[in-house]
Amino acid sequence: MRTIAVLLFATSLSAQGLPPQPVPPENPITPAKATLGKLLFWEEQMSSNNRVACGTCHTFAAGGGDLRRAVHPGNDGITPSPDDIFGSPGIVRSDANNDYLPDVRFGLQAQVTRRASPSIFSAAWFPELFWDGRARSQFLDPDTGAVAIVQSGALENQALAPILAGDEMAHDARTFAQATQKLATSVPMALATNLPTDMAAAIAGGVTYPDLFAAAFGTPDITVRRIAFALATYQRTLVPNQTPYDLFLAGNPQAMTPQQINGMNVFNGPGRCHLCHTPGLFSDGQFRNLGLRPIADDNGRQAITGNFADRGKFKVPSLRNVGLRRSFMHNGVFTSVGQVVGFYIGGGGPNTDNKDPLLLPLNGPPPNGVPPPAANDLITFVSTALTDPRVASGQFPFNRPTLAGDRIPPIGFQYGLSSAGSGGLVPQILAGVPANIGNPDFKVGLANARGGASVFFLFGPQAAATQILGVNIDVGSGGELVPGVLGGTPGAAGQGYGTLRVPLPYEPALTGITLFSQWFVWDAGVPAGAATSRGAEIRFF
Repeated sequence: MRTIAVLLFATSLSAQGLPPQPVPPENPITPAKATLGKLLFWEEQMSSNNRVACGTCHTFAAGGGDLRRAVHPGNDGITPSPDDIFGSPGIVRSDANNDYLPDVRFGLQAQVTRRASPSIFSAAWFPELFWDGRARSQFLDPDTGAVAIVQSGALENQALAPILAGDEMAHDARTFAQATQKLATSVPMALATNLPTDMAAAIAGGVTYPDLFAAAFGTPDITVRRIAFALATYQRTLVPNQTPYDLFLAGNPQAMTPQQINGMNVFNGPGRCHLCHTPGLFSDGQFRNLGLRPIADDNGRQAITGNFADRGKFKVPSLRNVGLRRSFMHNGVFTSVGQVVGFYIGGGGPNTDNKDPLLLPLNGPPPNGVPPPAANDLITFVSTALTDPRVASGQFPFNRPTLAGDRIPPIGFQYGLSSAGSGGLVPQILAGVPANIGNPDFKVGLANARGGASVFFLFGPQAAATQILGVNIDVGSGGELVPGVLGGTPGAAGQGYGTLRVPLPYEPALTGITLFSQWFVWDAGVPAGAATSRGAEIRFF
């Protein structure tokens, strides 16, 4: 009897699977273009510090979002506080020359985005992207201003924004010309390991990025438009349509468990979830205000449209693969599907200004309420029945390489002991930039030292663990010194900062060599007259 009922239900919902994907005719999907886009999506050399790829903040293991979760202090600049945002860690701020520059909120720590990373899955189906929809359907060629895609080009628009975003991938005032020039001379996937077979095959035998662009577009020219077209094409190949829900709709009555089926009925019934998360895409593509935060914290869609009626509204995301996510909502405030379901059962957030009228409390008894047993089934359906197992296990096309950012700690390979300077503050070495050969953006920085102080950067082939007049030294004999003077208010404790930039030649003989380094600060504010950072290994690869 259950089988007959399930089959009848599946037949009635047969039109609610993932709908056909809109593909702009100006950018048709081709294998060569998709392969190039996959390489670019996972290419950390697209960033100013060689640590951030598109896939850094949009990982399959997190349902297309970010495995990491960092705190942005919000408008009040204080954390913890009620307006805190849980976003993605980006890069340490740098000026137009790519020298480290303290940020007003984050100093010389990694900046954090003002919103959580939305999922890339199902993004190709939306006419407008980002939480506020600022990536529009029409795509203009950034170099010429001409219309390159009339409609369905939101993915192309979205793909380019992080490349110039100062809190995501770019130093201040970075230009597309700088990004394309760097890509033209970069060895493809030089920082990554464990490349999937399709990626490894595409770059075998010394294939360059100009070669890959020629294969995809006919000529080797690397343009911003072509980067956008390739990235969008790759993302359009990521179709998560083999979920238990999809198989169930296709006629397999055993694809979903009884609990998942009951959860689906709650989803489409008393839970009212389907009103905004329309089955199939599991989003209605609209922008809605959930009452989650005061509008003054972030006015969302209104900032794009200028329409007062859009205040506090954000895009309704697809729920496909949402069970893999680590943070939820535009501000990343929740960490589980259970928390989200509880939020909605309670009728949404407490801020009533422009709150969506569809949000009603659902904590009453059946048939209009969602009691705990039904809520648990709903959580199970959303968490498990909408997850494509290929995404969860990293199977093609949802496979990926291991990035340098996965292997190299954000602070680099630090070791040894430091010595405090003025105000008892310890100078901090900034050693997170990968030392891959050919890296034009390699640098080592210093923070939290005495402002305006004279410094030496010590480096050599040996580590040490010695003291001179009570100052810890982590670099052995036979090293070299590079002198410099720190920025910041002269004499001010903790305000000194600086950068040593050294473009690395593409010299294979450097591969496997490790140098040991440390900053030495002349500091009149301490009895020894000097302070030091910890040591940091510079591992060439």
